[in-house]
Amino acid sequence: MQTATNAGWLPATRRSIDEKIIPQAKVEDRLLPPLRPIWGHLPRQRGINIRPVQTQHDYGHASMLVRRMYSWRGYNIKTESPKQLMDDPNRVILAAWQFDEVVATLTVGRDSTSGLLADELYSPEIATLRRPGRVVCEVSRLAVDPDFSSKDLLTSLIHSAYQYAMNVFGASDAVIEVNPRHAGYYKRFLDFKQLGGVRQCPRVDAPAVLLHQNLDRFTSPPTEKLSWGQQSSGDYYTSAAVPV
Repeated sequence: MQTATNAGWLPATRRSIDEKIIPQAKVEDRLLPPLRPIWGHLPRQRGINIRPVQTQHDYGHASMLVRRMYSWRGYNIKTESPKQLMDDPNRVILAAWQFDEVVATLTVGRDSTSGLLADELYSPEIATLRRPGRVVCEVSRLAVDPDFSSKDLLTSLIHSAYQYAMNVFGASDAVIEVNPRHAGYYKRFLDFKQLGGVRQCPRVDAPAVLLHQNLDRFTSPPTEKLSWGQQSSGDYYTSAAVPV
């Protein structure tokens, strides 16, 4: 992917806890259920790493989460070539990693001569944002693993997208298409404003509304626990309202 990313932002690869050599237990000795279903809800310190997807291996993990969550919601999803996505200078996939597992992901797209995905439904609305000196970006393919879902995780992923869009793409505005039942969450907690009404999105065969954020006014909150391109830790609290 051709981007102006600083290699220093990307942390060294960490060994997975699964790589520790542990004797294989017999089936009858496994008295405890697997922790995976409750992993994201345990009250503990843990690090989340948010970084761009730069290899096909990482893309596979992010794409698998998107397909799984969209299928669970009953959404359709178009299959795209990994090389096409990763070589596009106007798009970047961000993934939030917990050890060696992608727990959330989204794609940031910069406006270009090809337009934005949201132009299919909201071209007149987006045209009002296309002014001299302004650069519009869109957030798409957002997916969060429900086992790790939290307000902090979603907020940090969105803020990471903003920071990348501003610092690398020179973005001034961000738009996102969301299901109408999730629009209130984005407005209350992420300060989005509605720009377009309810329409049927053919890409996922589901209703959508267009939301807008003016990035000129965006500042990361001082209490933000997860930072773009850094490792950090904190307590994470689940929120059933967090949309996928």
